[in-house]
Amino acid sequence: MRILVTGGFGNVGTSVIGALLAKGHEVFIFEQPSARSKKQKRTRELLKNAHNRLGIFYGDITDKKSIQDAIGSVGDRGIDAIVHLAAIIPPLSNQKPNLAEEINVGGTNNIIEICKNFTSPPRIVFASSVSIYGDRLVNPWISTTDPLNPNDTYSVTKNKCEILLRESDLPWVVLRLSYVVSSDWLPFDPMLFDVPPSTHFEVVHTEDAGRAFAMACSLSNIEGHTFNIGGGPACRTTYRAYLDRLMRAFGLGNSSFLPDELFAKGDFHCGWFTDSEEAEMLLHFRSKSLEDYYSEVEWRTRFIRPLGSIAAMAVKPWIRSLSPYRAKADLAHSPLAV
Repeated sequence: MRILVTGGFGNVGTSVIGALLAKGHEVFIFEQPSARSKKQKRTRELLKNAHNRLGIFYGDITDKKSIQDAIGSVGDRGIDAIVHLAAIIPPLSNQKPNLAEEINVGGTNNIIEICKNFTSPPRIVFASSVSIYGDRLVNPWISTTDPLNPNDTYSVTKNKCEILLRESDLPWVVLRLSYVVSSDWLPFDPMLFDVPPSTHFEVVHTEDAGRAFAMACSLSNIEGHTFNIGGGPACRTTYRAYLDRLMRAFGLGNSSFLPDELFAKGDFHCGWFTDSEEAEMLLHFRSKSLEDYYSEVEWRTRFIRPLGSIAAMAVKPWIRSLSPYRAKADLAHSPLAV
């Protein structure tokens, strides 16, 4: 198959491309021009393993002609499927809601309009999100049949995109991703505190997410279906337990030095899927457990961990200072446990 991937240089995008190439598909990436310079190392790695089955186009997802030109450059055989990942995500989506609307919704609409002109339209495999279900602190068990309750700019735009696809009369598949984990991510960012500690997580490893999208491009019996993509029972935890493991990996002990008062009280998302086994039975994408991910983080931080232990007295107050939810009193200098 010949498959176009929008947003192919992102975390999930790289995994999708790797999975597609491993299956022998011919892959074309559509990325924003700024990615040309920022992702040079990633581009070289992808091309090195592509064996002449990878093409890269740079353009603006909000410019319909830019997308048409990229697809037209593919040749007479055309495109069999489009994996649509390109989107503005938090925190930028909340900081610039108009930009998120333009790229997330406008870009999706452009792809739909272009595909409507094909005699045999390609299947659109769309990356949606668990955030579309809204805050699930009270009831963490989530199913695709649950009411949708998007509560931020990102989830609102994802909901709009799903509606556009369902009304398009095109072949489509929607994958609602749970919390995607990758050892590339470091937990030292103000977004760390946007999640209430009691939040239930069913993570999915980025490589498994990539395989799910690759499989969704070709299976014949899944068009018009929506799937929750999570790692299953072996990938379920709570945010507090997740933080404990990550902080230990950095030599900081458990996360007790981060009291609940530093975290948001709600308005987040995530939960445990009741129906992610359905997706696994069809897509066969799972190969990584939560313990596998922790092991990857521990390997990646093996040289940092001793330094973290030594510098913990300074590092812990600094991490606390990142919280946008901290009280007016300077908790970073309070007598909290260090």
